[in-house]
Amino acid sequence: MTSEGDQGPVCARHADRHTFLSCVRCGRPACTECLIPASVGFQCVDCVKANSAVTPQIRRAQRATKPVVTLSIIALTVLVYLLQQADPTIFYRFSLVGLAQHPLGTWIGVANGEWYRLLTVALLHASWLHIGFNMYALWILGPSIEFAFGRSRFLTIYIASLIGGSTASLLFNSPLVVAVGASGAIFGLFGATIVANKRLGRPVNSVYAVIGINLIFGFMVPNVDWHAHLGGLALGAATSAVMVYGVRRPFLIWLALFGEAAILLLLVVVRVAALRAAAGL
Repeated sequence: MTSEGDQGPVCARHADRHTFLSCVRCGRPACTECLIPASVGFQCVDCVKANSAVTPQIRRAQRATKPVVTLSIIALTVLVYLLQQADPTIFYRFSLVGLAQHPLGTWIGVANGEWYRLLTVALLHASWLHIGFNMYALWILGPSIEFAFGRSRFLTIYIASLIGGSTASLLFNSPLVVAVGASGAIFGLFGATIVANKRLGRPVNSVYAVIGINLIFGFMVPNVDWHAHLGGLALGAATSAVMVYGVRRPFLIWLALFGEAAILLLLVVVRVAALRAAAGL
């Protein structure tokens, strides 16, 4: 029996334990003691004991736990990239730019009121190799995080990481720099992976190694926006930690997420004001 109540779902086997995790086979909430690592995500003790018995009920549960959000993000990103190839102006209308002047004299960028660029930057990519690498990383990281946190929380982590990366890029890059790519959000998923595995008592050294290699690559290779990588990593880890450790008090989760949003908004407002003042706008 499960009950959500005011403090979120409770473990199907321990009614006194609230949890943000669930079994990838049956979908029931389960605490860390009741979950066992599987090839994708985690399975509860009961499903493991069933020894992969195939029944219509299990098949329905498996279909219900498909990584819908992950697949949707990948599909949308690929679609926008194809549109970008058909209409190159999309690249310049939706990429992340602080403040720049068009040859015709008009101004473009976040500081010109185009705040949507903080989000649309993740849908644009510079090449097939660029989008291929990012979408492969999303496919590797996304499903397990989506299964562990749930679809809505996973989407929240992804968007928070994206905005964190965009904000860092806006703050520390030249306002003339054109930035594109979902790597800030992808690094946020690395942060979420670390938080989830540490909460479950799993080793995370391999994740640290992957992050380190990618950061070093970003520092050494020109035209890689490592500011966005660090910003996304920080926001992904912070947002995930809020969800994991605040599960017993949902109001703390909302309070912390509101605090994150307020800080990011303040940083963007201050940067926008500085860029406009420097340009005499």
